[in-house]
Amino acid sequence: MGRSDGELLEASQRGERAAFAALIERYQGVVCAVTYSRTGDPVLAQDVAQDTFLTAWSQLGRVREPSKLRAWLCGIARNLARKARRRHAREAPLDRPLVFEG
Repeated sequence: MGRSDGELLEASQRGERAAFAALIERYQGVVCAVTYSRTGDPVLAQDVAQDTFLTAWSQLGRVREPSKLRAWLCGIARNLARKARRRHAREAPLDRPLVFEG
């Protein structure tokens, strides 16, 4: 059997990238599901999932309970997906060009 979340988390916190890669592999499916359910866009969801793991890597020191790792990752994914959806909505092109009369 593979290493536990706790073991992988501790190794990741020490800077072991292979351990963090194992966590990504373990939780990529659930994180992608969360981001897709929040964005409805498969391409945007993949981008947000990647951002989720980049954010998690930079904040690994904040995780105190390995048993809550999955929930912590999903929380990051939800927050980033919400921000991305808002940003995406603001940047969405108009269906028709604007016509100014003057």
